Amino acid sequence: MQKIEFSVNKKMKLSKAVIDELPFLSRFQIKKLIENKDIKVNLSRAKEDVELNIGDKVIVYYNSKEQKEWYSTIYKDDNILIVNKRAGIEVVSENDRDLISILKKEYASIAPVHRIDRNTEGLVIFALNKDSESELLTAFKTRNGIIKKYALLVYGRVDISKIKRTVYLKKMPNLSKVWISEVKTSGYEPIITEFELIKYIGDNSLLSARLVTGKTHQIRAHIAYYGYPIVGDGKYGNDKEKQMHLTANYLSFNFSKDSKLSYLNSKNFEIVPSWLDQ
Repeated sequence: MQKIEFSVNKKMKLSKAVIDELPFLSRFQIKKLIENKDIKVNLSRAKEDVELNIGDKVIVYYNSKEQKEWYSTIYKDDNILIVNKRAGIEVVSENDRDLISILKKEYASIAPVHRIDRNTEGLVIFALNKDSESELLTAFKTRNGIIKKYALLVYGRVDISKIKRTVYLKKMPNLSKVWISEVKTSGYEPIITEFELIKYIGDNSLLSARLVTGKTHQIRAHIAYYGYPIVGDGKYGNDKEKQMHLTANYLSFNFSKDSKLSYLNSKNFEIVPSWLDQ
């Protein structure tokens, strides 16, 4: 068993305090620690998710095997950090239960410049100084300087020739989803995704997708519209798989010669999806 001790500096729930100190534990794991009385507050074993006061001392006993690392470092220099994010965590969120909060414990000046969905694993870039942050934000906004590709496994044997490169997307915030249309309609924005068939795997298809535009759930909704939902996607399919088979697996760069980041043009980064059987 591992042990960590800390004091709280503001009023909060016990579970929130433990999440802040041990971000590699899931909410379910923290709930079990409380139920098993493996957390002490002011030397007394906590029996529920109590409200903590400033100065309360907390001791947590946890099994190191439960530790879940949310990322691995792929590349780092003085300007950028590239990590492989695990599925299950936001890059940035409103409640600080996110990857950037974990990274800030090690990199004080780090800044997010783009996101991938919580349930999507893969490569994410962060800026390590203001100049790099500005250049990267501009590159993502203009879609010029960074090439991103995704690997995805979908149900069905895809006929790529029938999938239109440009369709239209509308956000439905009340449903936390987006709608797709082949026809330009009020409220819909154009999106562009370049799909490539890599191979058939039984009755399914392994695809590569390059984002030309970058909208919420773009790849998931675009491919599902044509009847090929991603394996594990319960939002745009009817799947109950635990892991969505979508990975931001490739990054390369094409900055202008006068860019501070032009040295990255000689590099590309590619990872193998965790769900892909080799």
